[in-house]
Amino acid sequence: MKFLEKIEHTYSSRISYALSLIKETHILFHELAKNKNINEIYNEVINDNLFDKTALQSRKKAFSAIKNRFYSNPRVNNKILIKIIESNLDDSIKNQVLYYYFSKSESIVYDITTKLLYKIFLEGKLIISKDDILNFLKSQTKTHKEIDKWTESTQEHIVQHYLAIMKDFGFLKGRQKKQFNVPFIPIEIIVFIIFEKLEMKNNIKQILNSDDFKLFFLDKDDLIHYLEEGAKMGYFRFNYTKDIYDLNSMGMTLEAFVDAITR
Repeated sequence: MKFLEKIEHTYSSRISYALSLIKETHILFHELAKNKNINEIYNEVINDNLFDKTALQSRKKAFSAIKNRFYSNPRVNNKILIKIIESNLDDSIKNQVLYYYFSKSESIVYDITTKLLYKIFLEGKLIISKDDILNFLKSQTKTHKEIDKWTESTQEHIVQHYLAIMKDFGFLKGRQKKQFNVPFIPIEIIVFIIFEKLEMKNNIKQILNSDDFKLFFLDKDDLIHYLEEGAKMGYFRFNYTKDIYDLNSMGMTLEAFVDAITR
């Protein structure tokens, strides 16, 4: 499978009507694991209420969102994702893989997290307000003209749903006021992303400078720690002296790594 590093950067308002859908995503991939095709699963969602949603429109929107985020996403190797979902790995690992791909498929989520929340986190602030995000969206209108086409109501829904999504994935907490609640990030998640990047022919400099790790609120020093731990576990070779870094996969592939952690 060919991975695409560049993602579509047009902001979509999809999250205004489709939240994290973690449970439904697990269900869809459980069905794929039974060798059902996507059309069969769609019929089960619509006719048999596979997602357990009363409204027909809600079923359609949920299926469409999951298909776009994961099944039809050129970055996602569905074979690998099925193996992860069907494994005995802790749900926190499974859901953080989903969070990673979800964020990469929804540019607006990716940018709010890596450009705004990450900055707020580094500043040591605890509370994230709706106004913080609304102001960020306003600041993005020069490069994202699509925002100007959204009504105030749509923007409000996007902000509310973004905060709810980040809470679902465990990075925020609170009902009225949202606060940071950044969880422990298992090494499997970071090494998974590293192997994905190696498969995309990224070099160590590109990996260390990738904004993707900001999705997990990790800085460069954190990432170096994960690389050291991954090397100790034998997944790859990593050495560095001052500003000289060396990373060698020693022939290990992303698929082989997933096989190793899902045995």
